[in-house]
Amino acid sequence: MRLTGLKRIIASVLPRDYRVAARTFSRDAWRYLMVAALQSIGLGILGTVFAIYIKDAGMTEAVVGDVEGALALAGAVTCLALPPLVARVGYRRLMVIAALALGLSRLGQAFAPTAVVVVGLGLLYGIGDGAMQTLGIAFLSEAAPARALTHLFTIDYTLRVGSMFVGALLGGIIPAAVLAAGATETVGLRVAIAVAACSMLASAVPAMAIEHTHPADVSTSYRAAIRGFTSWSRLVRLLIPEVLISFGAGLSIPFVALFLRHQLGATVGQIGMIQAASSIGMAVAAFGSPWLARKLGHVGAVVAMELLSLPFLVAVPLATGLPFAAVMLLFRGVLMNMSWPVYNQLSTAGIPPLERPLVVGWVRFGWAVAWLGGSVLGGRLMQHSYTLPWYLTGVFYAVGAAMTFILLRKVKIEVPVAPAVLESRP
Repeated sequence: MRLTGLKRIIASVLPRDYRVAARTFSRDAWRYLMVAALQSIGLGILGTVFAIYIKDAGMTEAVVGDVEGALALAGAVTCLALPPLVARVGYRRLMVIAALALGLSRLGQAFAPTAVVVVGLGLLYGIGDGAMQTLGIAFLSEAAPARALTHLFTIDYTLRVGSMFVGALLGGIIPAAVLAAGATETVGLRVAIAVAACSMLASAVPAMAIEHTHPADVSTSYRAAIRGFTSWSRLVRLLIPEVLISFGAGLSIPFVALFLRHQLGATVGQIGMIQAASSIGMAVAAFGSPWLARKLGHVGAVVAMELLSLPFLVAVPLATGLPFAAVMLLFRGVLMNMSWPVYNQLSTAGIPPLERPLVVGWVRFGWAVAWLGGSVLGGRLMQHSYTLPWYLTGVFYAVGAAMTFILLRKVKIEVPVAPAVLESRP
């Protein structure tokens, strides 16, 4: 797909103020959005089929948790090591390497003979995932004027979840089509994982076209970057709530498909539809992010949405039927994630440009380590109970939301925004 095609697709669904803001985005911003879309399609497929494939292939819930832990561990190391490499290697090369790591690891997992190989390939995936997480926010923060950044982050987020919607649908359709052709469901799941891997590999193509390769004023020495680092207070205040929420999420979120499949008897196709509905709900709701930020403030918007999601989260393990669980998961996902674009802007506001990759890297490191602990523990808890981890997630989310308000409520974002760009009409 050419950049003009992507622009037309996005513009056709954007409110007017977003279309105005989008005209100020650089060409590299659009190239990055195409990278994100292709990777998110693959992620949507994997969210539907991967955990089910592991279980159907004769492995346990613990293996799912260990894979998540492996990618989190590799991602954590990558988040720490990457910031100085951005200046030496550049955004473009690192994004291409990340795309290859994401795609090749998942392709290998589709045909891996043992659990050890599956978990080992999770390390390679974690390198790609950690690289994209660290690079993405820092790269986008330089890809548009300050007045348009909230809109850019919102479009990035919306495009990602919209692409995950497509991927989730494919995750339900592909195994069913393979099954109808006479193969087993396990083979269909394997084919779906391979398709996801190919989509991620394809993201290397737009990544190779990125022109802005090196951020301005970023040190190539990690030691020098640490010595000159001035944002320690902000870093600590970002890390504490991130770690709490990530650990809580790791306890249950990687196992949603298994919960629906083995607790409520859902088919792969039904799981794909549920995941797709959740993705499209989050995509639509994200357009309200600028409005929420104006009405509640950036911190208020994040905390309010996190707290409002808790009743729906706690209701999920109480479900006795698939429709109720699907509705609860939909509202939980929408509310918990709709303020994410606002949080991305909040996490870099007021931080000097040369320190942003380092801040993002350390925050992602904390997130990844906490996800490692949560997913490994969650996998073992799920072997005994598909419901207990959800309640524990609720506790960690509540504490994380409270700490977000306590630690970040004084952060101010002053952006000179023209009224035509600021106004949102989702």
